[in-house]
Amino acid sequence: MNRALEQLQTEMIVTAKKGFPILLSGSIIFLLFTFLPFIFPMETVYLIWIIGLSVIFPLGILLGKVMNVNLLVTNNPLGTLGGMVAAPQAFFIPVFIVVYMNIPEYLPFTIGLLGGSHFLPYMWIYKSKAYLFVTLGTCLSSFILGSFFIELAFTLVPLAISIVYGIGVLLIMRELKPKNLQIK
Repeated sequence: MNRALEQLQTEMIVTAKKGFPILLSGSIIFLLFTFLPFIFPMETVYLIWIIGLSVIFPLGILLGKVMNVNLLVTNNPLGTLGGMVAAPQAFFIPVFIVVYMNIPEYLPFTIGLLGGSHFLPYMWIYKSKAYLFVTLGTCLSSFILGSFFIELAFTLVPLAISIVYGIGVLLIMRELKPKNLQIK
């Protein structure tokens, strides 16, 4: 592998701490989503899901600031690549709106599969098996729970995603321990 590329990856890993505050933020938000059906009518829950997703990124940035983690790495092309990998999620919003308008019961399924799949490139950017776990765990749990247990999907899917993200954070923290870093 090109030494310059390895150095760029190392800088991203050290500076952005493999982006774990974003996963932590997602874990918190999806845990909150788990309880929404017990508090609000489902028509309100659907809307909270659509709008509430927009809180994950800013909360992750805030958590990163509090934890002294720079998630907005601008002096590294892999930071730009990370942003480009995340940005297409904005194009999912019309899909979420169409699902909301036509078959809102499938929002957890759709959001989980599309949102979960975007984590796969971070496995390479951050040299992290944790992101493979997050991708597969989020997508599989969203598919299984969101399609076969539709009547419970607004409780089971966000709970599963919250747990997967939480485990992902723990795995990343383990990867970040000095003895586990593969830095050359």
